Amino acid sequence: NSINEMRRSLMGELEWRQDCTALYVSIGTGTDLNHLPADIDPAALDLTGADLSLGMLARCRDVWQKKAAGLDLVHCNAENLPFADNMFDVVFHVGGINFFSDKQKAINEMLRVAKPGSKIMIADETSDFIERQYKKSGFTRRYFADTHFDLGEIENSIPADVGGRRTRLLWDNRFYCITFRKPC
Repeated sequence: NSINEMRRSLMGELEWRQDCTALYVSIGTGTDLNHLPADIDPAALDLTGADLSLGMLARCRDVWQKKAAGLDLVHCNAENLPFADNMFDVVFHVGGINFFSDKQKAINEMLRVAKPGSKIMIADETSDFIERQYKKSGFTRRYFADTHFDLGEIENSIPADVGGRRTRLLWDNRFYCITFRKPC
């Protein structure tokens, strides 16, 4: 099970259409966009990427400006998205929510900007992976030393009125993927 297969699986969870509006919260360098379903052309999407890191947004722009002409990059915090209510057909987040200061506020913001009935996806590393990988590596040990992550905290931050909530473990239990629908 390679990381690319996992990324393809994550992107396959979403309901892409060629003409959809999509928001990628914490886009980073945009790597997951390489794994859109084969019938979706990133250049034809109305895609917005949001991230707190100006450096990541700059790297994303360098990589994607030719491949995805309709990609708008926005510097913002996931807990305070600068978009109108009910704006996006697809809303997703891959990597980072484990470390958000207010997970519930970020999830509420993703719900707010999604159109009614839209499927939302949140995915990140599992606590086992953080323990086995990041806390043991000399490169990342200091950064993750005081990290305590609880998947239940994220699941409990999702409002009870969402539809079709599902949690799956992927990539040999190293990543979780939670999907749910905004109520209509």
